[in-house]
Amino acid sequence: MGDMSGIEKRLPMLLEMRKKHLKQLYVNQSDPAKDKSGSATNSLVGTLRFLAVADYVLKKDIVGFRSKLSEAAGLRSKLFNRFDAGEAISPSYVSMLSYKALCNALASGDLQLANELANHMGGRNEIEREHDHPFDLAFGYVLKSFVLEDAVGIKKWLCEFKSLCDQPENADFKGYAKVSEAILVRDVEKANVGFTELLEGHKRQSKKGVFKDTEDEMLCVWGIGLVNLAHVRGIDPKPQEPLIPADLLI
Repeated sequence: MGDMSGIEKRLPMLLEMRKKHLKQLYVNQSDPAKDKSGSATNSLVGTLRFLAVADYVLKKDIVGFRSKLSEAAGLRSKLFNRFDAGEAISPSYVSMLSYKALCNALASGDLQLANELANHMGGRNEIEREHDHPFDLAFGYVLKSFVLEDAVGIKKWLCEFKSLCDQPENADFKGYAKVSEAILVRDVEKANVGFTELLEGHKRQSKKGVFKDTEDEMLCVWGIGLVNLAHVRGIDPKPQEPLIPADLLI
């Protein structure tokens, strides 16, 4: 891995701390009063994702990585069900930011769950206007469209996503647009080039950006999800990079 990042040095300690809290998070999540808005579920989701990555980084626990990510994505899916049933779930939990949960499902290799989440996502215009940055909205709809094999949706949203990635503030995510295009045309070489750019951007965002001081400094979970999505669509890119370990791919 070269130089250890700050979070990597602290990882064994953070893992112990988070594991200690886990039992309480489950208790909070099963308490209707504490989880009225879904916030206790959301905390549990965040911790499960952290533990999934930490267990892999420290112990090469592939089964743990997949099962914890799948559990995290499944909990997010339940929030959609509760929201749709009229519970007082915070609208932010059913916005297009749920693409992060879809990435968790794809990275876990749980394609049935990815499908379920993709079906839940989208079509809530008012909530999306209020909670979603244009980048998150477009990325979410691109992923949803790919998972559901919605050719019209892919065409519409990929175009939008590409132009958003061309803006300076989203430049580090250009690789995601390139890989998505490559998946669409089933071009494995183009996908490999896209992943190189994606991971360069990921490293920059890990130094100062959205991934700094998070578990994503150590594994590119979104990238793992995207390789698995490519696999489902009939191509097998091979990113040469410890951030997307081969043994975590389906």
